[in-house]
Amino acid sequence: MVDERAGGRGEPDPVGAVAVLMVNMTAATSLRTGAAAALGAATADAGYAVAAVLGGSAAPAEFTPAD
Repeated sequence: MVDERAGGRGEPDPVGAVAVLMVNMTAATSLRTGAAAALGAATADAGYAVAAVLGGSAAPAEFTPAD
């Protein structure tokens, strides 16, 4: 048994629902519309990532164990 914390699972993550939505939207409309929708989703993901990093960097100062 491989410990998942030691270096990942060794398999790719499945495609998420938003990626499937973007593929369907592109197929139903045009490449330009699909690319714009994908760029919007990527921008939202980047915003959540920045919020997680900023929140995570503040958390250790508040939650250090007492000696």
